[in-house]
Amino acid sequence: MAFTAALEADLRALSAEARRRHPAVKDAAEHAILKLRSLSGPSEIAQNEDIVRMFLMACSVKSVKLSVIGLSCLQKLISHGAVASSALKEILATLKDHAEMTDEIVQLKTLQTMLILFQSHLHPESEESMSQALGICLYLLESSRSSDSVRNTAAATFRQAVALVFDNVIRAESLPSGKASSARLSSRVSSVADNIALHDRSLASNSGEPTMRENLSDVGKLGLRLLEDLTALAAGGSATWLRVHSLHRTFALDILEFVLSTYVSIFRALLSYQQVLRHQICSLLMTSLRTNVELEGEAGEPSFRRLVLRLVSHVIRLYSSSLVTESEVLFCRFSYASQSWNPVNTNVVENIVRALALVVATIQASDSSEETLAAVAGMFSSKAKGIEWSMDNDASNAAVLVASEAHTITLALEGLLGVVFTIATLTDEALDVGELESPKCESNSMECSGQLALLCMAMVNSTWLTILDSLSLILMRSQGEAIILEILKGYQAFTQACGVLRAIEPLNSFLASLCKFTINNPNEGEKKSILQSPGSKKSETTMDQRDGIILTPKNVQALRTLFNVAHRLHNILGPSWVLVSSIAIILLTLPVPLTGSISFCFKTFKRHIWT
Repeated sequence: MAFTAALEADLRALSAEARRRHPAVKDAAEHAILKLRSLSGPSEIAQNEDIVRMFLMACSVKSVKLSVIGLSCLQKLISHGAVASSALKEILATLKDHAEMTDEIVQLKTLQTMLILFQSHLHPESEESMSQALGICLYLLESSRSSDSVRNTAAATFRQAVALVFDNVIRAESLPSGKASSARLSSRVSSVADNIALHDRSLASNSGEPTMRENLSDVGKLGLRLLEDLTALAAGGSATWLRVHSLHRTFALDILEFVLSTYVSIFRALLSYQQVLRHQICSLLMTSLRTNVELEGEAGEPSFRRLVLRLVSHVIRLYSSSLVTESEVLFCRFSYASQSWNPVNTNVVENIVRALALVVATIQASDSSEETLAAVAGMFSSKAKGIEWSMDNDASNAAVLVASEAHTITLALEGLLGVVFTIATLTDEALDVGELESPKCESNSMECSGQLALLCMAMVNSTWLTILDSLSLILMRSQGEAIILEILKGYQAFTQACGVLRAIEPLNSFLASLCKFTINNPNEGEKKSILQSPGSKKSETTMDQRDGIILTPKNVQALRTLFNVAHRLHNILGPSWVLVSSIAIILLTLPVPLTGSISFCFKTFKRHIWT
């Protein structure tokens, strides 16, 4: 057989290499050659321990050349199933010794052997052997004597080992194997709403929500120990089971993010795992989102904060149905952070906006979207009146579910508006300190000078499209006065910031979107509904029966916002005047005179057009 022939060639190479300095290894290799010729295949080789002990003996010498040959032969034996399970303890001890050698080739061979071991029938199943195997990878990852290639290989090996551990948990606990990673990958090329719909469909195909179980198999307990240690390391602590005193928090957090986003069914079905998620992981995320303290070390680095935001996004999108309170608290932290945290890295702000937008877009995938929208509008109305919203004690389960969804979306929307107003405030500050030209100046210069102005421009460029999608979605589907006013305030603040920054594309896009909400051409059913609406004000609603143009309260508020923007940015709108002047032309043709504050705004608007 080719396998036995390759082993015999390796044994001859060992014999030749050990001839001078290690005669005992030479004699053992020659004896193993004779023994090998009497064995017919991998199963017989596995039953005879002389072959594997020969290669372990060669490795024990700790000569680089002998170790490389010995480890290569161990890989062949393991991958062909020619090693008995009883040899696992000795193999792990040998690999641990070789991880401590300083030669890069030996270290890489050790990691290769470790990965083959994880993927073979010898994969560690007991807590002791698994912790030792994973500890070897972490040792090479954190060792100061490891080269960059060794660290990268160790990180990849550890990640694959973690995946294999949780794959085994899925099988041992008989859980659905569907993973959420496909939705995460598709989010890079699809819209926010499509991403939510795709994710919901992928989860729905997994035969429904599994029942929570308390008891765990031995494999399940092993995975739980690993999860607890990863969480402790991500929090900056030590890992008792893995016997690791410290690990880069960013790496541990990255592994946690992979586990949470990939093995959703584990956390939904197994109570012990969900408790770790609820009490330890969510606590870690809440602490990491704090803005009232100066973050030091890794916790203050952009890469760490990006991972925190991704983890928060996964918790909210995948587990909010079972972690309602935790999701709401995380949203509150999001909102607070977006308004009070000085963003030194625009990628972090972009991740915040995307995570919040994902939640806002769930309104399109909800079965009770209209009820949820009405509840969201009610919450904004209560806030505008200074009344704290609360749920009735005798509310039905369906009402509680709708209220929970509405509260989550409300918090996400407030977080997005917090980002908008933060960008607008920072832009005004840049204007005050002279980093930007005043909008009163007739200048089309798009150059930004100064750190604050460049920061504002970067945040606008990275977030405007996501913000526009979310705000326009809610504005299009909402009817409540308070929520419409709040969304339009966000429109005005962001559009004016874009104008001051001379950000032409987002400026035109926001203006075009705003113009769509200023004129309404409803069908007959909508027209009748508006005419009969008891809440409509005659002074604020103008109707042209001949042309079918109706100005609803939402249109009037949008017109006010458009006029306010045009009034402040009239010197720098340039070609953008085409968008807003078309609205003026339509209003000029209305046979019914405009009254009230809308009339005053329109007169000011016309003056800017003619000048």
